[in-house]
Amino acid sequence: MVYVLGKDGQPLMPTDRHGKIRRLLKSNKAKVVRKCPFTIQLLYESTTHTQEITLGVDSGSKHIGISATTKDKVLFEADVELRNDIVDNISTRRQFRRTRRNKKTRYRKARFDNRRRKDGWLAPSVQQKVDCHLTMIDKVNKILPITKIIVEVASFDIQKIKNPKISGTDYQQGEQLDFWNVREYVLFRDNHICQCCKGKSKDKVLNIHHIESRKTGGNAPNNLITL
Repeated sequence: MVYVLGKDGQPLMPTDRHGKIRRLLKSNKAKVVRKCPFTIQLLYESTTHTQEITLGVDSGSKHIGISATTKDKVLFEADVELRNDIVDNISTRRQFRRTRRNKKTRYRKARFDNRRRKDGWLAPSVQQKVDCHLTMIDKVNKILPITKIIVEVASFDIQKIKNPKISGTDYQQGEQLDFWNVREYVLFRDNHICQCCKGKSKDKVLNIHHIESRKTGGNAPNNLITL
């Protein structure tokens, strides 16, 4: 499939007549503007008749499925793999920054209000995925005269996956209800007993530790343990 742009740069219907494409290129009536996907631009005035093309987007957190079709033909399809290393990269950057600040400005007072989030702020990992969806849709619009876009989305109830019987106010009254913070909840959950020696050391000092590193597992209760 060869994608075609008009003289003004607007997308036209693609073609699979490769012989005609070669003749246009040899006679300098067209030029190559992109090799992947192979796209040419006409250098003469032509008709702008197009068909209805529907762009379907199957959104996801790891992959995006894209397909542009007419009533009886597939004109473009792609599977895009999204980046999933944004959180790790930001955690690594935070680690280096803290190390550098502790070396050079260890006596500087902590500042907490010097970075205010703007309205509509999204986490960098989520923002990157949103931007990637929009970028792919824009790229397809540049090579095909899309008339309609259909985005397939799905929502998941994470709390209902954990507890199928949850309903009503149970959504607001979770397992950490009435606890001062996560630490107090983890201590109560573990009965204030070291989960390694089961209290045999008789050490009264208890600490909350991460099972996996905070960078990998986060601060959720299922990644915390009493030791």
